[in-house]
Amino acid sequence: MIKGLYTTAAGMYPRNLDEEVTANNLANINTTGFKKDAVHFKKLLDSQLSLAAQLGKNMSDEDVQEVLINFSQGTLEETNNPLDVAIQGDGFFVVQTQDGEKYTRDGHFQLDKNGNLVSSDGFPVVGSSGLISLMEGDVSINRSGEIYQDDMMIDQLKVVDFPRPYPMRKEGENLFSLTRNVKEKEIDEDVGVRQGFLEGSNVNPISEMIRLITISKTFQAGQKALQYQDRTLDKAINSVGRM
Repeated sequence: MIKGLYTTAAGMYPRNLDEEVTANNLANINTTGFKKDAVHFKKLLDSQLSLAAQLGKNMSDEDVQEVLINFSQGTLEETNNPLDVAIQGDGFFVVQTQDGEKYTRDGHFQLDKNGNLVSSDGFPVVGSSGLISLMEGDVSINRSGEIYQDDMMIDQLKVVDFPRPYPMRKEGENLFSLTRNVKEKEIDEDVGVRQGFLEGSNVNPISEMIRLITISKTFQAGQKALQYQDRTLDKAINSVGRM
């Protein structure tokens, strides 16, 4: 009976993580270039459960495998800001941080006081020739990411891509880093940079709300099961034990 308490509690723990991840997705509905997360579970075989029970271990029939990032394309939203750019297709912009180059889908760029092109969080944007510096005046960015001012090419936005599944993790501030060294792949022909657009979050609010409600209901069912087992255990000790 006590093992039942542990097993029920073990089944509730992954739901707590699932709820946190889903709530974070909902909180970033309006974050430019945000990629939602999903908790993936692995089913444990009956033989594994049986063996664990014999060894005195308590395992749920579902266990968290890992939290994966969904890199599907978000909707492109027109802003008409010449320094706003979005990648249509696979790939990432590159920014320079104190910890080296990081990757982002957030193309809400701006100029700092020195005329350097930086991300919304102030990280310098990397071009094919290094960091990008612009002069005053109109800016034109074509589909290849080439930046022009007064009909003169200044630089080209560095857009990179990697083999799928992406070996990446989130670093905060809408940045990604590689989890292992991997060679860049060639950019597909149908991938292009869109000036005056930003990529919205790929979070579907309705789906995430339904998921959050389902998780909450499942967690509540686990709580009720714990309470029922606790009352049964109490009767077994205090009532049956006296007889």
